[in-house]
Amino acid sequence: MKIRFDEIPSEGLRLTIKDEAWFPDHDLSRDGGVLAVVFLRREGRARVLMEGTLTVTVCLTCDRCLESYPLPLEETFVVDFELADESVVASSAGEHLLGSNEMDAVFLLEPAIDIYQVLEQQVFLALPEKHLCAEQCRGLCGGCGVNLNEQDCRCGGEKRVSPFSVLAGLKQTKE
Repeated sequence: MKIRFDEIPSEGLRLTIKDEAWFPDHDLSRDGGVLAVVFLRREGRARVLMEGTLTVTVCLTCDRCLESYPLPLEETFVVDFELADESVVASSAGEHLLGSNEMDAVFLLEPAIDIYQVLEQQVFLALPEKHLCAEQCRGLCGGCGVNLNEQDCRCGGEKRVSPFSVLAGLKQTKE
């Protein structure tokens, strides 16, 4: 869904998006529907500020125990869009040194915002770096592979010989 700058009235434009077509189903699975509420406000002819909230529950795989778990996301975001100056784009041949006041803006070549693309990006930005079903997740046993959250290890307390145990012996002889 593209919204052109000139389609945004002076009082702003509020959109409630329940359509799930934008959600990146090819990369993430979700549980239930999605809801996005965005407000677009023009600031002059070449700048639009987009504020919004995004609510969705995604299904992730825990990095420790490999079990699937739901993660509810409720994110608020603000994105500043500015129309790139054509003379700067033409003279810099695609490269431009950004000033400190330009670092938080998204520069556009045409005066239109792809709302669905922004929402998809916000979903990925909201995901945690490490996917954990719980902070106390114990993961899988390195020996028998059992999920330690559900049952005890079947290794029977066998002490596995580490390939680094030789280094521990070297440290002791050096001291």
